[in-house]
Amino acid sequence: MPVPAKLVNVNRSADALRRLRVSPRDLAAAPQITPLLKEAAGGMKTVLSAMRLSSDPAILSFLKKYDALPVGDRSRVPMEAIALAEGIDMVHFLGAVLLSLQAQAVNRVKIIAMTSHPQITRARVKYGLMASGERDRTALDTAMGFLPSPKGPTFIGKAIFGPGRTEADDGGGDDDDDELDTIFPPANAMQQKLTAIRQKMLPETS
Repeated sequence: MPVPAKLVNVNRSADALRRLRVSPRDLAAAPQITPLLKEAAGGMKTVLSAMRLSSDPAILSFLKKYDALPVGDRSRVPMEAIALAEGIDMVHFLGAVLLSLQAQAVNRVKIIAMTSHPQITRARVKYGLMASGERDRTALDTAMGFLPSPKGPTFIGKAIFGPGRTEADDGGGDDDDDELDTIFPPANAMQQKLTAIRQKMLPETS
C-alpha cells in the first residue's frame, strides 16, 4: 500500500485573510468590534439578521463582500477583516450596525405588543366582568378614553404612553410613531371622538 504523504498543518484562517488581501498587522491595529457584537443576544446570527434590513451604504458594502466569500471563510475571518478589505470606516460601521439592532428590537417589540394586545384585552374583559375586577375595568376605561389618565405621559424611547403628546415632543413627526398611533390611538384622541359621538346622541333642546 502507498505510504501517505506527510501531513501539512494548514492555517485556514490565515489563508482566508490572505484571500481578502488584509495583513495580520492591519487587522491587529484595527478597532476590535467583533467581540462587542458577539455579546448580542443570539450572537452574530442576530447581528447579521438585523444588518440584512439596513440600507446604510457601509453595511450594504460589507454584506456584498461577505456574501461573495467562500462559505468556509465567513466563519474564519472577523468582521474587521471584511470591513478593512472594503475600506469601510470602522467607527461608522459599528454605529450603523447598532442602529440596525435597535431598529430590529423596536420592530420586534411592536409586533409582540400588537399581536398580543387582543389576548391581553380579552383577559382584562374576562376579569373586569368579575366583582373583584375593578382595576381591570378602570384600566380598560382609561385605555378607551372613558376615564382620564391619572398620570402624565410616559416616555419610552420615542414612544409616548398616556394622554397624548406634550411639549416635550419635538413635533417633527415620525412615520413609525404615526403608524403606531393609528393602531393604538392616544387616549386624548379617543376622548375627543367619544365626546363628539356623545354630543350627537344627546336630544336636541328647543
